[in-house]
Amino acid sequence: MQGLFIPQFTAFDKNNNVDYGATVEHAKWLLSNGVSGLVPFGTFGEGASLSLRERMKITEQLADISHNSALIPTIISNSLGDIWEYLDFVKDIPVEAIMVIPPSYFRPIDNQSLIDFYKAVADRTRHKIVAYNIPACSLKIDVEVAKNIPIWGMKDSSGDINSAKAYLEGGVKVLLGSDILLAKGIALGASGGICGLGNFFPKHLVKVYKLANEGKSAEAEALIQATVGVFDAILKPGFDFVKAIGCLKNAAPQIIPTKLGDMRLPCPTLRSTDAELKNLASAVKELESQAI
Repeated sequence: MQGLFIPQFTAFDKNNNVDYGATVEHAKWLLSNGVSGLVPFGTFGEGASLSLRERMKITEQLADISHNSALIPTIISNSLGDIWEYLDFVKDIPVEAIMVIPPSYFRPIDNQSLIDFYKAVADRTRHKIVAYNIPACSLKIDVEVAKNIPIWGMKDSSGDINSAKAYLEGGVKVLLGSDILLAKGIALGASGGICGLGNFFPKHLVKVYKLANEGKSAEAEALIQATVGVFDAILKPGFDFVKAIGCLKNAAPQIIPTKLGDMRLPCPTLRSTDAELKNLASAVKELESQAI
């Protein structure tokens, strides 16, 4: 698996129900802009807020439209039983891989137990498994664990380039989950990225991947810095994942053609001020004036 993948938003209506139509329309727009594939139910997709039945229905709908693009559903669950149920459901669906985050309710978990967990997951499916390292929300997956579990590789959302480097040096494939590190990670040998801001600027993130993959690191770094920098108008220092995504989703109508609604409760959707949204609009216009 190589390329630029999008952890797409899940759309919700005003009553907190999944808006399946809007979710699929957003997916179609992303695919039309040349991304390598979709990664539903991750952090941006609020996977932890979705029921098993909702994930199954969205998976079927996205499989119908993904065609030659990769579909990599994510499982965020504290229940091995829930994970197994989803894996059984998806066994005959043409997905590229399945991304699985470590259960995080019971802490601490020793490395051997984590290894045993991923083996139990991999034994249940013919699909490739991508392990999801996001220490801010779940258990950290040490390099020694990653090297000893039957997975394709890692999505590394640690926000630390040294983490991705350690995986790569250990012979573990990596997809970068931190947008700002995409160009640096590819220069180190990463296979690509699963980048949330691609929900807004898919063509720009694809271009970053291509430039970096061609060895044009300086150009790739400049473009990712400019793309991420657009959101300086609304994101505040110290925002955690939940606040940042809530803020971004509120700003989505400024950029994304499909109405995606708010975050699902209890996650907050942070409202930017009119002045902040005006600054965002100016930054978007400036970025989009660049030839891509």
